[in-house]
Amino acid sequence: MVKVRIPRNEDQLLGLLGKINKRHECNKKRSLLNGAVNMDRLVEKSKKIRNFKDLESEPSAKKQSVDRSKSNDLKFISSEIRSIRNLLLAVYPDEPKVIKEWGFEIKE
Repeated sequence: MVKVRIPRNEDQLLGLLGKINKRHECNKKRSLLNGAVNMDRLVEKSKKIRNFKDLESEPSAKKQSVDRSKSNDLKFISSEIRSIRNLLLAVYPDEPKVIKEWGFEIKE
């Protein structure tokens, strides 16, 4: 069985989401993710997280709220990426090349 690594680092996680979205958008009408994942929602959360970096100089109380929201969004994105990985592994169990094309790092 193929092992697929999901990054824990924020930038790598968002980068992986970008690769997944790019693959999804290439063939949107026939994408495997249609009906399984709301990619628009994931992309919006990704944009929101990237915008949080601009707010890092905000006052402490607002920063705590932003940090909490950012953390929740990252957990959601990570969970959805795990679901995408699991779906791909179920559909392509013996085809690591296809999974890699979606942007995932394969450990054999």
